[in-house]
Amino acid sequence: MPVVYLSPSVQNWNVGYGTYGTEEERMNLIADVVEYDLERHGVEVVRNTPDQNLQQIVAQSNQVRPDAHVAIHSNASANGTARGPEVYVHKFGSNAQILANDIYDQLLAIAPTDGFGVKEGYTAFNGRGYYELRRTTAPAVLVEVAFHDNPADADYIINNIYELGVAITRGILEYFGIPYQEDTPENINYLRSQYNGKY
Repeated sequence: MPVVYLSPSVQNWNVGYGTYGTEEERMNLIADVVEYDLERHGVEVVRNTPDQNLQQIVAQSNQVRPDAHVAIHSNASANGTARGPEVYVHKFGSNAQILANDIYDQLLAIAPTDGFGVKEGYTAFNGRGYYELRRTTAPAVLVEVAFHDNPADADYIINNIYELGVAITRGILEYFGIPYQEDTPENINYLRSQYNGKY
């Protein structure tokens, strides 16, 4: 079975609107769901820890040599008005783009608004691109689930941690050609109670 490296945000300084808390906190909750759901399907998961920096994360991922590297983030805009998901790859024309499209389609299916699509990240940061996408050897994507500086999107993330995790899982499994198996109603209800709506 495939190996997936999960890399939830380590941005403990990036605070969202209202009671959102930090990007690091919320994205680790989503990663909890993704990890559980992938392992339920027999996929091996390796995951970063909040004390790591990007250099350590990339080095660990490259040492593990996973079949996919998935960074999970929430977004921010210049004026707090943007909403919706988007997914970045370093450049188009790779397996990473296929993975990004699969994840984006699943996120868009549950999003309350339109999204911004799948984008190339190599021109960001004055042409340096996203370090995590540029330096990983595995097909790598950076998922932006929604905008944490927008009041409606922040609330959407807070109240849909489980659903966002499942959407990302579905996209990853689709990339590997693994059919998604619905969890039991008891497990779903329990996970929703554990993750959704926590302020």
